[in-house]
Amino acid sequence: MPYQIVNFQLDTWVLNVKGKLPDTELADSLNRLQEGARDNESDVATEWTFRGMTLYIKPHGAGRQWRWLLYCGEHYLHLDLGKGKLNGICCKVRISSQLLHELGPGEALTAVYSFLASLLGEGFTLQVSEVHVCADVAGWDLALDDTHAFVTRGRSKRARMEDETTDEDDSPSVPEVTITGRRVTQFDFSKTAPHSCCIYDKTKEVQVHQKQWFHEIWKQHGWDGASRVTRVEFRYERECLREMGIEEPYEMLDQMGSMWAYSTQKWLRHTVPNGDKNQSRWPTSPVWLLIQQPPEMGDAVPAVREKKVELDTERAKAGFVGYATSWAVREVFRYQQGAATVTGDPLGLPLHVVEDDGAGFLAWAFDPVKAYLDVRKEATFVEILQDKARKLGLPIAA
Repeated sequence: MPYQIVNFQLDTWVLNVKGKLPDTELADSLNRLQEGARDNESDVATEWTFRGMTLYIKPHGAGRQWRWLLYCGEHYLHLDLGKGKLNGICCKVRISSQLLHELGPGEALTAVYSFLASLLGEGFTLQVSEVHVCADVAGWDLALDDTHAFVTRGRSKRARMEDETTDEDDSPSVPEVTITGRRVTQFDFSKTAPHSCCIYDKTKEVQVHQKQWFHEIWKQHGWDGASRVTRVEFRYERECLREMGIEEPYEMLDQMGSMWAYSTQKWLRHTVPNGDKNQSRWPTSPVWLLIQQPPEMGDAVPAVREKKVELDTERAKAGFVGYATSWAVREVFRYQQGAATVTGDPLGLPLHVVEDDGAGFLAWAFDPVKAYLDVRKEATFVEILQDKARKLGLPIAA
């Protein structure tokens, strides 16, 4: 069958609840329930429900910040609760894939907000901490050749494959691929970075983790029930979201198309290698053209990580000052040591030429820099600037 998008959705959504625990009565109730769980050495039911399902509390917390852990369903909704004194965040909410697919992100967010208001009162705000956005593609089988077809601005990529000796009932063993003839089942890009991507065999994952409810979602979007489904999943953590200017969850929903466009158009592409030494000029593959524009996304414009650009600008300035002063030190030293060319002309420059603000040194440096560009780079300063702008995804009009 031809390539087909059979699902485009948020898969995991983590929200920070900014505020403080409203009163001691709630903390006392949580402590009493947690103590009961410790006595029983197992999770115990609480008095709270979400969409008709009872929330359970675990007998332990998690680290210094989260004193109480509550959940309902099979990873349907998970709450880490604390007093909010450490960083102003009193709760971290994880909204599961099942809940997001069941209600859709908007309705799921409304349901979670209403529950939090009943538990914590109205004195809180929500902030997006992490989100995973995915597209499921029927008819795309990953292969070893794909390893060299990806062009990414990420830090690293790693291929993973199915271990043929793995029991069907266990999570598959996925060693790093070297050069074998076995089927590739997963690619990871910048796995530990604030913005990352995982492309993997979703058909296999559904079977291993008993998520057959995905089959009905895929069938609703034209899946034939037999073709292998590959998931493309981009993950955005707090640092990346901040760089994109995303704070509130409803705001994030409005920008989801722009986030996806940035990830699939600017940050990562699957291409058709054509021998060009410049991989950024390789044409985008047919399957990736489909992934770039899911029907639900519309004509979104790629998001810009503005604060990342500003941060990199400051780092570039610091690096420039460091290299310029190091160069100036050496040139002044050469001059004071009386170094000269074969024609007897002095090398370097006198200290008084540098000037207090460095303007004299920068003016002096013009000719050596131009000579370096002419001889070593065979390009003008602007040509190199425009080439770097293209590589950084920051096009500059001529």
